[in-house]
Amino acid sequence: MSDKLFILQSQKKSTSHVLHLILSIFTGGFWLIVWACIAYSNHSHNKRIQGDMNRFYSYKAQGLSEHEAIQQEASDLAHRKKLNERTFIAIGLVVIVLALSNKFFGG
Repeated sequence: MSDKLFILQSQKKSTSHVLHLILSIFTGGFWLIVWACIAYSNHSHNKRIQGDMNRFYSYKAQGLSEHEAIQQEASDLAHRKKLNERTFIAIGLVVIVLALSNKFFGG
């Protein structure tokens, strides 16, 4: 296993359900809210990590070396970030245009 995959695998989090069950019993069920939040947070984090691992595996399956796969991943991340920024700006402009058109033409 490559260093990148080892690091990603070690970043996964687990929820101690036995501990949370005991705390829920001692607090009369109030800890269930905390338990649900922690379980959801850990699940989301692990899902993101697994997605990163799957992307890295796909780059390796394409025949890229580890260094090339890391560079490709960084390039894809930069492209995705730029696309998100452009989408945010476009949505903001649409909201502003709609607000101004409503102000001037709507009443």
